[in-house]
Amino acid sequence: MRRLKDEEREAQERMLEEEAKARKAKEEEAAALEFDKWKGEFSVDDEGTLEDVQEKTEDLLSNFVEYIKKHKCVPLEDLAAEFKLRTQECINRITSLESMGRLSGVMDDRGKFIYISQEEMKAVADYIKRQGRVSISHLASKSNQFIDLEPKVEYTEDISNVEEITVS
Repeated sequence: MRRLKDEEREAQERMLEEEAKARKAKEEEAAALEFDKWKGEFSVDDEGTLEDVQEKTEDLLSNFVEYIKKHKCVPLEDLAAEFKLRTQECINRITSLESMGRLSGVMDDRGKFIYISQEEMKAVADYIKRQGRVSISHLASKSNQFIDLEPKVEYTEDISNVEEITVS
């Protein structure tokens, strides 16, 4: 009787295993059919290489830095629109560039980044060293003398020359 029960149990286990294998094969077949169905929906329009992507990223990064340096006081939303990024991505990029030492400046509470060159930072530091103790309000009023918020003239002339060339 024991042998019969053992054979019966083994037969049931084999049957369960075969059912599980059949079910798994059926699921894999259904997944393959689903994949084939969706595979036809996708198309590859353009292929690139990693080298081109890295080159474009470096160009984009240098253009990003140059744009900020040219405009001096940049609204973050305008910067994001210019480079087709989200505003938060611009903030993260500026923060990382500041930590790398490629940019220096201040982000104000109205959503603007004010670029401050190393020379301007040095002028402010020299003023503080000359004066000794300086209140923040006094420093803020005097910093307008040290920090130029107008876009660079040379860059503006370059832009107008490009416009004249295109119009001609």
